[in-house]
Amino acid sequence: MIKEELLIGGRWTEAGATIPVEDPSTGETFGALAAGTAKDIDAAVKAAQDALRGAWGKATAAERGRVLAKMSALVAEQVDTLADLEARDVGKPLKQARADAVALSRYLEFYAGAAD
Repeated sequence: MIKEELLIGGRWTEAGATIPVEDPSTGETFGALAAGTAKDIDAAVKAAQDALRGAWGKATAAERGRVLAKMSALVAEQVDTLADLEARDVGKPLKQARADAVALSRYLEFYAGAAD
């Protein structure tokens, strides 16, 4: 589930290094995250600027709202997985992590509606 790559410009890119992800309640390393470099940051900023000059920048509020609605649905489908990762990553109770994941889906849904 945890990707050790960077998503830049819609493509997964290998990172030069990784950062271990540890469960603070056990000290167990259960994954690794990509560690971006200054070059990676520059590439990400350029990709964001290109996106704003392209289709995303030309999208209407309603079109952007539909993207947020889709994101909301995807988060809702993965609530349990996201909650498990969040609980392990920061050591919070699973019940609270689940509530946070549900809230994220609802926030995205709210802003999707607001964009209409």
